[in-house]
Amino acid sequence: MILVTGCSGVLGQALLAELQLHHENVVGLRRTDLLLEDEQATLDFFRAHRPRLVFHAAARVHGIMGNHDFPCDVYTQNIRINTNVVEAARQWGCEKITAISTVAAYPHGTEMPIKEADFWNGAPHYSERAYAQSKRAMLAHLEACKAQYGLDFMYPICTNLFGPHDRFDETHGHVVPSLVSKFYRAAQTGSQVQVWGTGAARRDFMFAADAAAAIVLASRAKSGPMNIATGHTVAIREVVETLAAIAGVTDVVWDSTKPDGQMDRTYDVSHLNELGFRPKLDLKAALRATYDWYMANYPDVRR
Repeated sequence: MILVTGCSGVLGQALLAELQLHHENVVGLRRTDLLLEDEQATLDFFRAHRPRLVFHAAARVHGIMGNHDFPCDVYTQNIRINTNVVEAARQWGCEKITAISTVAAYPHGTEMPIKEADFWNGAPHYSERAYAQSKRAMLAHLEACKAQYGLDFMYPICTNLFGPHDRFDETHGHVVPSLVSKFYRAAQTGSQVQVWGTGAARRDFMFAADAAAAIVLASRAKSGPMNIATGHTVAIREVVETLAAIAGVTDVVWDSTKPDGQMDRTYDVSHLNELGFRPKLDLKAALRATYDWYMANYPDVRR
């Protein structure tokens, strides 16, 4: 059996769909199925089902403001989830665990493009430190399990992901899903769209279905940390302008009192490219697909 945790989320849904293209016995876990913060319940589930492979995507995730407002909750909840899943995989004979991480865990101020070897060379950016440190602790745990017990692992370090089934929270969510919600609302009501920051910050945005394909490919071929990104950055202003055109909205105001976060994040994807991976959708097509999905599923979307 292949297990995917976090199946209600944007990446978990995409991983489940990607794995089901290639395997028959793939099981997805949502928070409503199993509370992974519960150590005993997690151990009991793994003992009963003995998954051969685990793709661990479950996490408590926020954008800049959510990380700012709830740092202790973010840290403790993710530490519990990650520790319980990794320990259960180790104890009950999992062949390999693919545990999803984030580029937020990289050191602040690292020379671009950031390579996997840079991971431990400093502290993460203050704006995402609690979440980042929980993901760093997961890598330390995986490395310890590998050293002592031989547990094989893959540690995808994912860039900014977005797509269908995202969490479209305008206050605490990530930049793309929060913008999709804002622009859809503005298109329906004729209201103004206020955007945080200056738009100058540059990010590597990746469609979740492309990320899932990259992760499954990498997990089959490699072990250890690997950047999962497109290798191309764009200014957030370009994302805003693209969504404005898709939604047909012209009244956009920038709120420069809100944080931009790190001004640049560019990642070395040479290891991923060596596997032959290339994204299927460019940014404009991926934004269109996400906006269309949101429009078709509104108001039954996660917030």
